[in-house]
Amino acid sequence: MASVPEIKPESVLVFDRPAQVRALIVALAFGAVYHVVLRTLVRQWQSPDWSHGWLIPLFSVYLVYTHWERVRRAPVRHTWVGLVLMLVSLGIYQYSLWGVVIGYLRPLSMLLCLLGVIIYLFGLPILRQVWVPWAYLFFAIPLPKSIYFSLTDPLRRVAATAATGLLSLIPNLDIERVGSTISYMYGNQSGGLDVADACSGMRSAMTLCALGVAVAFVSERPWWQRLILIAMCIPIAILANIIRVTITCVIYVFIDPKYATGTYHAILGLGTLMIAFGIFAGVGWLLNNLFVDEPETGGEAS
Repeated sequence: MASVPEIKPESVLVFDRPAQVRALIVALAFGAVYHVVLRTLVRQWQSPDWSHGWLIPLFSVYLVYTHWERVRRAPVRHTWVGLVLMLVSLGIYQYSLWGVVIGYLRPLSMLLCLLGVIIYLFGLPILRQVWVPWAYLFFAIPLPKSIYFSLTDPLRRVAATAATGLLSLIPNLDIERVGSTISYMYGNQSGGLDVADACSGMRSAMTLCALGVAVAFVSERPWWQRLILIAMCIPIAILANIIRVTITCVIYVFIDPKYATGTYHAILGLGTLMIAFGIFAGVGWLLNNLFVDEPETGGEAS
């Protein structure tokens, strides 16, 4: 009688004391290699344009925590693909240091190396459970300045054009747009307001996109609801910024220019960002309440 080969059960993730020690060693080695990149990111997160960067790693950890049971039950299958990816990412990092100096390649190589570590130590089954928290970390990396400002200028023009159209509805107010500058004449008063880079809405767009992806994946939703939430981020951010620019112009012309600059302007920006968050929350509420997936019911026994 032929013997039946014994099937070895697949190992699962166990985070006991030896595993904790190994994780600490890997984290220290990773930090030693990329400490320059990490310090640069911390410095960039102190800028108002990317101040949300502090929250991105924390939320990625939270996403792993909320799906921990799935992660823990996933089989651990070590694969050399992860090692190859680590070596490639380290090569990219060295190239960015000694070859063509491209700053964006350094944090990019760090995230690719992190992906390689995950694949090499745990395998693809666990990656299927943690790819969203890993991909979410890209929101913490500032875009290259050339790309950032190429997106900023069109947003400035959109805000200026829409605000000009809304302000033209006000009686006795003559207004026109030249580029990203809004020129006005009201009675004996005239002047021009330039929609600066800080008012382009790029900052709020990036913040809202990070929030939108977080909301889309923090709870169980159908895939089409997640796509809708992510797709609505940019339009909502643009709408909120149009409201901000319009209100700023009204305050400047009809109340007092000092309330449209400095601290008052920053407070107004924060208020319009809250408006954007409110609109986004409303979209999420509509999706939850107007489109309810009916549970599948089996046929009744005859």
